[in-house]
Amino acid sequence: MRSRTKVTVLPPDSRGLREVRIGAETVGSAWSPQELRRILRRHGYPKDLDLEDRSSVCWQGAGSDTWPDHTRRRRATIVLLVAGLVGCWALLTSIGIPDAFEALTFAGRITGFVFMLGGVAEVAAAVAVFDYWGKRGLKISGAIVLIGVLIALTATTMLVVLWSQEAEYTPYMRDTPYMLAVFPLFVWSLWALSVAIRAKVWRGTPHPTKIAAGVMATVLLAAVNIAYSSLYQPTAAPANLALHVKFGVPRADLERQVVHLPVTFHLKNTGSVAVYILGDDWSVYGRTGEYVEKSTELRDRRKALESGDGDVSLHVGSIGWTALGVGPFVGPGYWFEPGEEYSEDKIVQIPRSAKFDVIDADMTALVMRMDRGRIDLDTFRAAQYSWDEESILYCSPEECGGEFRIHHAPVHYNNNLINVTRKPRYVTAWWGLGTGDSNWDATISTFKGKGLIDDAETQREYRRYDLFTVEADASTPFAAVMNPSRP
Repeated sequence: MRSRTKVTVLPPDSRGLREVRIGAETVGSAWSPQELRRILRRHGYPKDLDLEDRSSVCWQGAGSDTWPDHTRRRRATIVLLVAGLVGCWALLTSIGIPDAFEALTFAGRITGFVFMLGGVAEVAAAVAVFDYWGKRGLKISGAIVLIGVLIALTATTMLVVLWSQEAEYTPYMRDTPYMLAVFPLFVWSLWALSVAIRAKVWRGTPHPTKIAAGVMATVLLAAVNIAYSSLYQPTAAPANLALHVKFGVPRADLERQVVHLPVTFHLKNTGSVAVYILGDDWSVYGRTGEYVEKSTELRDRRKALESGDGDVSLHVGSIGWTALGVGPFVGPGYWFEPGEEYSEDKIVQIPRSAKFDVIDADMTALVMRMDRGRIDLDTFRAAQYSWDEESILYCSPEECGGEFRIHHAPVHYNNNLINVTRKPRYVTAWWGLGTGDSNWDATISTFKGKGLIDDAETQREYRRYDLFTVEADASTPFAAVMNPSRP
C-alpha cells in the first residue's frame, strides 16, 4: 500500500522549498512541516504520522528542523521581476500599437504586431515568475521567464542605441518621455538576466533548442522588418510626381481690350508610393525684353547667370518679368496615391496694350513621401500667417523678409521606434505673398513656435523624410496670344 511506502524529503533548494517523494514518485514540495503533513494526508498517510520515524520518513541533506524559507528575498525577487516585465509590456505595447494599426507600409505593420507579441510574451513571463519562484508546477516556466527577460534586454538595448544616434536631450527629457522608462528598464533587464543565469532557469525545460530557435526567429523577423521598412523599401520604391503645363486657345475681349489666356495645370503621381503635397503653386508671368537689332554677341550673360536664369539671347538685352497671376494648386496637406492625377484650368487676363514678348507659365510642388512619415493633416491644412501676432509663428516682415502664409504641424517617422527616441519633429511650409515671390519652401526640425531653425538639422531631416521639389513650365510668344481666335 502507498501509505506504507517510505517518504523522502530532499534538501532545501535556493528558495527554501523541500521536494517530497513517495518511493520514486515526486508528489509535491513543502515550505514547512505543516505543508509536508498536508501533502502526506492527500496521499493516505495519517495526520499524526511521526516525522522523526526513520522507517517512515527519510530526511536528506538536512533534518526535520531545517526549513529555510527565504520568504523576504524570494518575494522581493518576484516583485522586482514582475514590475520590470509589466513595465516592458507597457513599453512594447505602446510602441507597437501605432505601427500595427496606422503604419503606412505592410512591413511597418508587421513590425508593430511583433512588438505587441513581445508585450504578450512579457505578460506571460510575469505570470511564470510566480510559478518558477513558487512551486514550479509548470516545467517551462523558467524558460518563459528567460524569454521575457531576453526580449526586454533586446528591446531596451535597441532603443538605447537608436537614442544614442542623435542623443537628443532636453531638461527632464519632457519631449522624449519614453526614454525616462527605457533607461531604468535597460538596467533592470541586465539585473534580471543575471538573476536568471544564477538560478539557471532553463534547467528542466523540454526542447530548449526549439524554444531558443523560436525566440531568435522572432527577433530576426522584427529586425528584418525594421530594416526593410526603414532602408530597403524607401530606396527600392521610387517616388515621382509629374507636372505638366499647357496653354489653351486665347480669346479676345474687344470691348474690354483684354485677352483671356487659358492655362491648364496637370499633376499626376507616376511613382510607386503615395506622396504628400506640402505646398504647390502656379504662376503666369509676362516677359519684357529689350530688343537689340544690331548685336554681335550674347548680352548680359554674367547678369543672367548670377540671377539664376542662365538663358541669354543674341538680340535680347535686359529682361524683366511681370506677374500676371499666381496662386496655390491643390493646396498643402493633400496626398496622391500612385496613378492618381488632378488637372485645373486657370484663366489669365492680359491687356492688349501690354509690351511683353513672351508669356511664361510655371508650376511647382514641394513633395514628401508618405511611406517615410506621417503628418497631422488636420493641423497642417489650417493656415497661419506670419503677421498674426497671436500666432506662435509670428514674424515681422523685417525679420522674415516679407509676409508669408504658413502651414505647420507635427510629423512622425514611419517607424515608431524612431519616434520614441527623438524629439518631436514639425514640418513647416512657407508661401510668400509678394507678387514676385510665390515659391514654396519647407523645413522639418524640432522647431515649434518662435525660435531659430537649425539648417543642418533641416537638411538631415530632408533626407530622412525624402522631401523633393518638382517643377514644370511652358512658354508661348506674346504675339500668338495677341492674335487669338474670336468667340
